[in-house]
Amino acid sequence: MLAGLLAVSAAVAAISPARAGPGGSVDITSDYVLRGVSQSNGKPAWQGDLHWDFPAGVTAGVWASQVELAPDSNTSELDGYVQWRHGLSSDLDLGATATHYSYPRDPRPANYNYDELSLSLTWRDQFRIAASWTPDVTLYSYSDGLAANRTAYTAEASWHRDLPARLDFTAGLGFYWPPGLDYASYTYGDATLGWKYGHWHVNLAWIWVQDATKRQYTTGPAGGPLVATLAWVF
Repeated sequence: MLAGLLAVSAAVAAISPARAGPGGSVDITSDYVLRGVSQSNGKPAWQGDLHWDFPAGVTAGVWASQVELAPDSNTSELDGYVQWRHGLSSDLDLGATATHYSYPRDPRPANYNYDELSLSLTWRDQFRIAASWTPDVTLYSYSDGLAANRTAYTAEASWHRDLPARLDFTAGLGFYWPPGLDYASYTYGDATLGWKYGHWHVNLAWIWVQDATKRQYTTGPAGGPLVATLAWVF
């Protein structure tokens, strides 16, 4: 799928290279958390994003982070994505994203790379709902072993509010569901206070996730519960 994402990016660039523009970020976080679960085993992680913005609301890029998905094994996650955004009205925006998640030098014996498609609706940059579909993912449970070639769905809702003094606040709730696997579905959420000054962004997030008995196929400790992130955005 990553080859397909790059092909789409090249096609868009060929159509309208004059209006293309780069962007990205470099940040350090106290804990890399994905859907409530730590991907860095509760340790700090360096992360980076590099993307290109095209006309018609299209963005293509790569994102990377340090991860520790096996004990004492500090490796990396490398994702490629294509994102599209379109204003349905002055208040309502539609978004779609295709992402390929990969784990170079992953010490685990199985292949955990996967693809994900997401759709979102945002109202006035305040209320957002999103749904994701993962058609082929490998999951692991310490009690029941490997579950390969599974389908998973995610539903999320969030609320965002700008505050005085360059501050903003976001609260979100999500649900992860791989059908057919007992004790694999779980709920997670977060509340994040952010501050922006020029290129610098600072976030302090409180993370909540159901305990491990509710998410036996999502290995790793619960994220946070407090996560601080410092980013330089360009």
